[in-house]
Amino acid sequence: MSELPEIAGSSTPYLWLALLLLAALPPLSLATVLLERSGPIRLRHWVEETGGRLRRLWEEPARFGLYRYLLNLSAKLVPLVLCLALGRAGERLGMGSPFLYAVASVALVVALSEIAARRMLRRSPEGALASLTWIYRAAYYVFWPLISLLGPLLRVPRDLYDDRDDDEASEEEVEAFIEVGTQEGILEPEDRDLVWGVVDFGDTQARSVMTPRVDMVCGRMGDSLDRLAEIFTESEYSRLPLYGESIDQIAGVLHLRDLFRALRTEPRPALETIVQTPFFIPGTKHLGELLKELQARRQQLAIVLNEFGGTEGLVTIEDVIEEIVGEIADEHDDEPQENRLLDDGSLLLDGRAALDTLDEFFGVTPLEDGYETVGGLLSGISGQVPAAGATLYHSGLQFDVEKADDRRVLAVRVRRPGLKEIPIG
Repeated sequence: MSELPEIAGSSTPYLWLALLLLAALPPLSLATVLLERSGPIRLRHWVEETGGRLRRLWEEPARFGLYRYLLNLSAKLVPLVLCLALGRAGERLGMGSPFLYAVASVALVVALSEIAARRMLRRSPEGALASLTWIYRAAYYVFWPLISLLGPLLRVPRDLYDDRDDDEASEEEVEAFIEVGTQEGILEPEDRDLVWGVVDFGDTQARSVMTPRVDMVCGRMGDSLDRLAEIFTESEYSRLPLYGESIDQIAGVLHLRDLFRALRTEPRPALETIVQTPFFIPGTKHLGELLKELQARRQQLAIVLNEFGGTEGLVTIEDVIEEIVGEIADEHDDEPQENRLLDDGSLLLDGRAALDTLDEFFGVTPLEDGYETVGGLLSGISGQVPAAGATLYHSGLQFDVEKADDRRVLAVRVRRPGLKEIPIG
C-alpha cells in the first residue's frame, strides 16, 4: 500500500509537465501554421493593426525571420517533449505501452490543430491572425533573448526563413490584397471577380474550360457541303470540327465563311481544299500559353487531346477570355440553368455544374478522381448515362436525375437522404 503514493508522487512532475505542454500545443500549432501560410501583404496588414513590439519586429526582416524559425522549431519540439512526459508518467503509473498511447494522443492533437488552422484560414485569414495575437506576443517575450543575441549576425535573412519560390509568394500577396481590398470597400464585387480571374488565369488548364467531347458538334469528312451547311444552321456555330472514321480522328476545322464561299463556286471545290489544319493541345496546357499560341497561329479553336491521343474536347478563344471576364453571352446562347435552392431544402443543379458546388452547399467533396461535373460523376458511378427519374446515392447525398438525354445528365436534384420539407426564408 505504501508503494502506491510513492509511484503516484514520482509521476506527478511528469503529469504537470504533460498538462502544461498539452495546454500549450494546440494554440502553438495553430499559430505556427497560420504564420507559415500567410503571405507578406497579409502579415504586413496584421502587424500594422497589432502595432507594438510585433510591428517593430516585422520592420527588421532578419529578426522577424529568426522569430518565425524559433516558433516553428518550438512547434516541433513541444510534441516530442510532450510524448516523453506522457510516456514517463504512464510508465510510472504502470500503464501498458505508455509511449505508444502518448505518441497517438499527441499526433491526434497536432492533426486537429492543422485542420483547425486550415479552416480558420479559409473563413477569415485576417481574423485568424488577430485572434492568436496573444500567442505571438507571448512567444516574442520567450524568444527575445535569442533574437537579440543572434539577430544582428544574420545578413541574408530571407534565404534563412523563406524557402517559398517567388511565384507562390506573389500569389499569396495578391490573395491578401484582394481580401483586404474587399473588406475595406476598395474593390467592388465585380472588380474582385475580375482580379481573381486574372490571378487564376495562368494556373487554369484547358481541360477546365473546354467543351467536353459529348457536347461537341462535329461533321464528317465524307459529308457533302449541303449537309455541312445544315449542321452549321442547326448548331449556329461559326466553326465546325470534321473527323474521319471517328471523333478521335479530327482531320480538319471548317469555317462557315469558307463553306459559304465554296457553295457559291462552280464547280464546287473538294472539302479537303477548304478545311483548316486542326490545332491539337493537351488538356493540361495552361490558358496563358494557349492564348499566346492561338494568337500566334491566328486560330480561334483548339482540339483538346487526352493522354491516349483521343479527343477529349475543344476550347475556343472565347472560352479562354471568359475565364478572365466572365460569361460572354450572345443572342444565340441558351439561357444557362442556374443552381437553385428549392423550398424543400434540396438543390437543383445543371448537369454541368462543377463538383465544388456540392462542397459549397453541402460540405461534401466526392473522393473519385477524374470527374469535374456533377453529371460526369453520376455517369461514372452508374457506369452509364442515368435516365431521367433515376435516383443515385453517393457521398451521403441523394441525386435525383430530373432531365437527361442519350449523352449526358442535363439537370439533377441533390438532397440529403430523408430530407423533409424545410421552409426557406
